[in-house]
Amino acid sequence: MSLGIEWQTEFYGISWAYELDRLVISLVFEDKRLAASVAGAVERWSSKFTRLTIIEMNDDEFAMCCYQDPQVSRDEHNIGLFRTGMKQRSGYGQAKSMILERSPLVQIAYAADVRDMGTYEQVSKLIPIRKCRIIHERELKKQEYYYEKQAIDQSRTGVTFT
Repeated sequence: MSLGIEWQTEFYGISWAYELDRLVISLVFEDKRLAASVAGAVERWSSKFTRLTIIEMNDDEFAMCCYQDPQVSRDEHNIGLFRTGMKQRSGYGQAKSMILERSPLVQIAYAADVRDMGTYEQVSKLIPIRKCRIIHERELKKQEYYYEKQAIDQSRTGVTFT
């Protein structure tokens, strides 16, 4: 078992929806095979150990990390989902209040054309998030955000940590 996380960053972006009285964060992929592969991995996550951290960056952007705590994972290969460079003003403000109210659900989606909502397909089931946090970038110094810092560092340097 590896305590590292392989960060999956090859998705187009996220979309917000409201379903089952909860916010649903869809991670949208343009490659259907990759979406199916990621969906298979995240559907094996234990709902007790799922984490979602939204990191508000200094430059009006936010990043998102979603993973299963690798310290309790039974998988040999731990995958996490990471995306940065999203603008805080593009729907995030409204979603933030819903996230603070109740942990969202996450799903993997595929879009043949990301500009056309009619081409979006749900690829995974809805995945409950046990621990959801919204932090500021300066909080990444704390040990409890080790994996989030690892994802940020990898995105800045291009180096993979395992």
